[in-house]
Amino acid sequence: MALRLRYFSQPDMLKQFRSEILLRILLTAKGFFAVRGFSVPASDDGEIDYALLASILADPDEEMPGDLVDGLHLISELGNEACFDDLLQMAGEADIPVDEEVTPQDLAALIWLTKPRLLQQKAQESSFERRKTFESFAPADPAMVIDPGQLPQDLGDLEAALREYFRGKKKGRRCRVLRKDAPGAVHFYVQHGQACRREPSVKGEESTCTFFRPERTDMVILDTANPELRVNSASAPDMRKYRELFGLHLFGSAETFRYADKYTLEPLRRLGQASLECSDFPGLESARLTELEMDWGGAFNNTQVEKADDVFMALEIRRAAIPPQPPLTRAKIKVKLKGVKKPRVLSLVAGNKSGYPRGEEAALFEDWLRAREFIVYGKRAYEEAA
Repeated sequence: MALRLRYFSQPDMLKQFRSEILLRILLTAKGFFAVRGFSVPASDDGEIDYALLASILADPDEEMPGDLVDGLHLISELGNEACFDDLLQMAGEADIPVDEEVTPQDLAALIWLTKPRLLQQKAQESSFERRKTFESFAPADPAMVIDPGQLPQDLGDLEAALREYFRGKKKGRRCRVLRKDAPGAVHFYVQHGQACRREPSVKGEESTCTFFRPERTDMVILDTANPELRVNSASAPDMRKYRELFGLHLFGSAETFRYADKYTLEPLRRLGQASLECSDFPGLESARLTELEMDWGGAFNNTQVEKADDVFMALEIRRAAIPPQPPLTRAKIKVKLKGVKKPRVLSLVAGNKSGYPRGEEAALFEDWLRAREFIVYGKRAYEEAA
């Protein structure tokens, strides 16, 4: 795992840590640093050779203890102002004493030194929020209401069923399901093994081979505001199994959620530029269609793609329009948020797959897409599916 060098390759960055906290980090691998010619001071009164320490940390190798590598990576990822409030809450819940002069870097290091698993979970959650591609499954009952308080607290049966499933796929015996409640949704993280791998590796000056089983964490979201199940997984069979098992163990039926088209691109054809109106959403500044894919089909699987900085403007200059016949299969829309310099790209596929930023922005985008009728839901979804 590569370290972020801006934290550890410069002596000035290392000096930003409180000396006693930095020493506690170094003492976890005292023997390794001794071999590299760096003597860890016995107390925080001792002088730290920051230049030598930075040169060692800037060039990690296979001899560096794995726990130290992971710890420094986590501290560099989460020891920042954006994560400070979350880290502070985490420390309070774990009874980790924190004074008023603590910095984000110090706080992340204190949590790692005391309860490293908490920092690992936070890093995983942060990476999951950046995942963009989800497949959605609609409730079989259009009037379904999801009450987070009524969901089972004990996920043991769900874990056991998933563990048996992954064992059958030769992906190992470990499987854990972690729950985290969020505004308008309940997030589940499914940690499981993958197929074993054997790769050439280097140990010192020797060429060897490393055999291991990688771990993956999939994400399953129960949307409580607009009832549906969303899944992020690299495996289509796993996605189908999540639909069945989460429905069965959380709601009593494997068919609680079903396949149904969630997204349609027809508003682009029906309303043109007006389909991207966003003046009624205070958080949105503008929206532009930058790519549109049309499937003409036929013996040669003809696909037509319109691509421009603004497709509707480009069509208007050519005195053209979206033709009435071929199905619209894929679109990319650049949406500008107010106060945010970089526009967000929404990738929509006709059906039940979407790709756009998650977290708080996702709720805003979903509300906008519903208002513009790119999302069909509730009674309309079942009428159109029929």
